[in-house]
Amino acid sequence: MQFSVHELLGLLAGERSAAPKILQQKLNVVQPQALEQLQLVLDILEKLGLLEKLQGRYRRIADEEVVSGRVRCSSKGFCFVTPDLPESEEVFIIEGGLKNAWNGDRVLVRLMKKASRRRKPEGEVLLVTERANLSVVGRLASIDGDAPQVVPLDDRLGGTIELVGENGAVDTEQIVEVVITRYPLGSRPAKSRLLRILGNANDPQVDIDLVCNRYRLNFEFPDAVREAASTLPAELAETDREDLTSLDLHVLGSDPAQMAVSLVPQAEGWELGLHIPDLTYLVSVGSVLDIEGRERAFGTRLRGRLLQLWPPELIERACLKPGTVRRSWSVLVQLDAAAQVRTYRWNATLVRAGTPFEGPLPESYAQVAEALTRQGIALLSEPGDPRVFVELLESLMGQHLAHLHLPAPFLAQQPPQGSEVLDWLRLARSCGLNVPDAEPPVELQASQYHDWLVAQPTRTDNPALRELLKATLEPSEFGTAPALHFSRNSGAVVPFAAPLESYADLVVQRILAQVSEDGRDRKTPRSKVNVDLKASSAHGLIDWPVLKPKQQKDWEELLPALANHLSTRARQVVQAGKDLEGFEKISQLNGHTEPLHGLITGVQSYGFFVAVEEPFVEGLVHVSGLKDDWYTYQAREPALVGRRSRRRFQIGDSVKVQVKSIDYYRQQVDLMVLPGEPEAVEEPEGEAVTS
Repeated sequence: MQFSVHELLGLLAGERSAAPKILQQKLNVVQPQALEQLQLVLDILEKLGLLEKLQGRYRRIADEEVVSGRVRCSSKGFCFVTPDLPESEEVFIIEGGLKNAWNGDRVLVRLMKKASRRRKPEGEVLLVTERANLSVVGRLASIDGDAPQVVPLDDRLGGTIELVGENGAVDTEQIVEVVITRYPLGSRPAKSRLLRILGNANDPQVDIDLVCNRYRLNFEFPDAVREAASTLPAELAETDREDLTSLDLHVLGSDPAQMAVSLVPQAEGWELGLHIPDLTYLVSVGSVLDIEGRERAFGTRLRGRLLQLWPPELIERACLKPGTVRRSWSVLVQLDAAAQVRTYRWNATLVRAGTPFEGPLPESYAQVAEALTRQGIALLSEPGDPRVFVELLESLMGQHLAHLHLPAPFLAQQPPQGSEVLDWLRLARSCGLNVPDAEPPVELQASQYHDWLVAQPTRTDNPALRELLKATLEPSEFGTAPALHFSRNSGAVVPFAAPLESYADLVVQRILAQVSEDGRDRKTPRSKVNVDLKASSAHGLIDWPVLKPKQQKDWEELLPALANHLSTRARQVVQAGKDLEGFEKISQLNGHTEPLHGLITGVQSYGFFVAVEEPFVEGLVHVSGLKDDWYTYQAREPALVGRRSRRRFQIGDSVKVQVKSIDYYRQQVDLMVLPGEPEAVEEPEGEAVTS
């Protein structure tokens, strides 16, 4: 199906109801076969008691016993559903209750038993609403001479997959990608057909294919998308755009060139111009380009290969190539002599792209960039880093849309919290850093991260210390209203500086286009006082809806589901890069027999984690591997303490370890402590040992 049940139910969330034709329009269902599938799904949901039809409109039936979430399975076969609502508790799936769901699938689960003091709530899968594994990467195998089987590399999927239509010789060393044609149900295994042979295990290209399969990333574009990009309309002369072609622009980066800056000295400061290409005239709503861009959501690089958001033909038309005149969105910021923002205004413009910056920023740009950093912008970037202009632009536009009371795909980041933060503080203190006490609750500030990572890097030059500190930062999430973004030190941020790499930037451009064309600049038509909707001078003066009621309602209905999709894709793209980096690091340890120096970074009842210094990899020393004594877990320290020898393993200890085993595809490293590491430390007399 070209739509998922999850998307369909999202359109009927809360008290909303919709007629089939509205659902067809929202889901972009046009083809006759897709229309039949939509009606079939609606009928099934109605029979299951999830929807009701009143006067030709469908409405979601509220049921506290039905929970929406995502399946999370362990390699041992235990499965849970993590609810979409963050305050809800995980649901344990009873034996046989997984039905035909797999790890990662979105499902509706019916509660069978409520939570108790010692047990999670229990339930069974009612319906799979969105598949996470349309194809699977695995190793070919032949079992007892039967038809070829595929053993998934992700052992959380469980069992083998029958390969249909391949009766030739099977090379058990080869890794393949298969398309699932039937999902498992009860004792019946999943069935599949061969999509492609990737190669042999541990081949670098296999790693990329595996990651792309796992996170649904695709380097190639469908033929229809390439054709649409190759037939984009020719450039049209613009008469209603502000002409800024006389400005001297410099491009930030060149692959792709999607943001430029200009700096004009003023009597008491500067005029800083921030410019990005306009995509609204190239990508129309609901077009094949738009649908493909929404699904991809982001562009990135994987081991040097460019994974593009848009086809090359579109990027060539839109990018800020030196010497070309482009339709753009420009924000002109008036700065005082200390580079404090006084006012700013955005507009649809024409600009002539200049040459990229090469090497360090020119003196005037560097002076402004450093002054902006001192004000708390781009705190986690090095002084003079051009990224300060990116973060300034996205913060200014976020604040402006917030003052216009418009829904938008706002970016948010929660402050660091949890056991990882406490463990890092203990580790940092053991390494001699002056950090807050590791006692909850801990409230860290972005300025502290700036001190530890940027201002005083020599204090945190230990690779483990730096990497683990970065890992405590929460991932950015998309929402529909302004919210705190911790590392950017801002209360309102929207993605705006990378339209060739982020679909959310195009969404913001479309909102601005509607404000430009249809925005109401006064409370009533009879009001004599109006405001400039494009300028910061309007802040605090608007107490009326800026957009037309239908436009406002459309965005309010569209953005929640879009924000969830963008957050999911953002996590997947980031994790894909981390997985490939992890493969490279683990491959360096493969076959390594020499002792490794490491630092204990976390202690649990089942063992402790050690960060190997070179390459930086975290591995686990399981408590069962400590043969010299019986070790007891002290939760307060935390530490593992030998009952007889009083030998202690605690956060911050340096240890010498050796690789015991490596699970390459799950990126798990098991380590063992070499004899005599660390030196035995006697506990103070009379100290209690508690587990």
